[in-house]
Amino acid sequence: MIQVFRNLSIKTKLTLLTMLISAVLLFIIGSVALAMEVYSARVNITQELRVLANTLTANSRHPLVLGQYKEIEDLLSSISPQKNIHAAYVFDRSGKPVAEYLSQHNSHFLFQSLQTDFRHENSSFWTGSVAEKQIFDTRHLSLFSPITYAGKQVGTLYLLGDLTRLYGPLAGVGFGMTLSMLVVILLSWLLADRLQKPVTTPLLQLAQLMGNISAVKDYSLRAKKVNNDETGDLVDGFNQMLEQIELHQSRLAEHQLYLEQTVADRTSELRSAVTALEQARNQADAANEAKSHFLSRMTHELRTPLIGVLGMNELLLRTPLTQQQQELADTVQKSGEQLLQLVSEVLDFSRIEAGKLLLDSVVFQLHHVVQDVTSLLLPQAAEKGLPLLTDISSDACLTVRADEIRIRQILTNLVGNAIKFTSSGSITVSLKCTASAGQKRTFFLEVADSGIGMTPEVKQQIYDAFYQVNGTGSGSMSGTGLGLAIVKQLVDLMDGELNLISTPRQGSKFQVLIELPIVEGKISAEGDS
Repeated sequence: MIQVFRNLSIKTKLTLLTMLISAVLLFIIGSVALAMEVYSARVNITQELRVLANTLTANSRHPLVLGQYKEIEDLLSSISPQKNIHAAYVFDRSGKPVAEYLSQHNSHFLFQSLQTDFRHENSSFWTGSVAEKQIFDTRHLSLFSPITYAGKQVGTLYLLGDLTRLYGPLAGVGFGMTLSMLVVILLSWLLADRLQKPVTTPLLQLAQLMGNISAVKDYSLRAKKVNNDETGDLVDGFNQMLEQIELHQSRLAEHQLYLEQTVADRTSELRSAVTALEQARNQADAANEAKSHFLSRMTHELRTPLIGVLGMNELLLRTPLTQQQQELADTVQKSGEQLLQLVSEVLDFSRIEAGKLLLDSVVFQLHHVVQDVTSLLLPQAAEKGLPLLTDISSDACLTVRADEIRIRQILTNLVGNAIKFTSSGSITVSLKCTASAGQKRTFFLEVADSGIGMTPEVKQQIYDAFYQVNGTGSGSMSGTGLGLAIVKQLVDLMDGELNLISTPRQGSKFQVLIELPIVEGKISAEGDS
């Protein structure tokens, strides 16, 4: 409704506002008059009923005391000419009715009114009331008046009055009010139609001129000033604006040819730059592809002789060796394993970077992977005197479908890092099931340690490739700098979330949130179902 009003012309708006103000004022005045009429009529009816009640109580107190109930019946029958009185009762002091009068007119109204007045919660009105009680609704007025003798209440009088006669005059007032409102609205419309013209005519002419200028783009047109009021000032301002626009148009025309030539020159230069950038991008893509291919091939080629070296060294360790030979062979074994791990991480990183690492989908039990990894790394933790604890929730012991090797790789890297950077305290690996959605569950995997922790600056770079915490590349905390970078990328490939909570000298917590599909039933021999 408001939007429709906003879209109307200013002429229609002023007319409607004038009519609306007149109608509202008349409605308020009529409502006040109607309310006063209702109040006055109810006061008069109440006063009439009270006068009749006083007369009846004065004439019925002696018969009520003497027990002459027939005389009271006759007294109540005398009010039959009162067409607006439909019922009368006299109760003794115990609340028992001893005399009654019931009108023969409109029995439906009489039944409904008596049922309303003589409810249980109103029983005190005719059994123990010592003051006058009134009951009002839209159709009737009831009065309970005490009957006293020698200063004591000996009974109660009940009168039922009809308020329908009240609505006759009120209907006339309402009709007059409605008729007056229609007349005022008509007159206000005629007056508003005449009075709004000095205000709206200049504005409408200005709006028409604006439309013409917008259509033909002729800024030499000018508006005609009619009044010297605010509308006249508006016309002057509009004409000044047209002069400024006309001046700017002429200047723009002068610059248009220059701009067109400049744009043509810049476009030619831009095309040349785009061509050069395209060639550079293609070269960079080719170089990146060559780098990834080289890393993948070289790491693959390095793995074959390295595995042979480790195999021969393991055979050497099984032969009788002196203590010095044993130590040298162990050193060769550890160095070879570290080199093999480096080669494997570089291979994985190059595959992920090239977008060629695909996730397998097998069926396995996630809590068994957690137990296997902790069992595998338990000797490393024991060498440093660190307890490696597990906390697996019972609701997380489920069979899932995912890439078991990559999840095992994520967990191995996180636990290995925790062992590497923890010298005292303990390491805890937790597995929980936090939420469910259909056939999927969200698993919460956390590796918490009490190690050296990280500063905010380190946390910002911890997932960068080849980044190391100590920055030296040597010592007990040295490594390839690819483990956490691979973990981050693997979690992203699984649409998971990796969070880090760490405080210097208080330890770190790596948290992995990952959603996996649940598989019902047992695992088949091939690891799928």
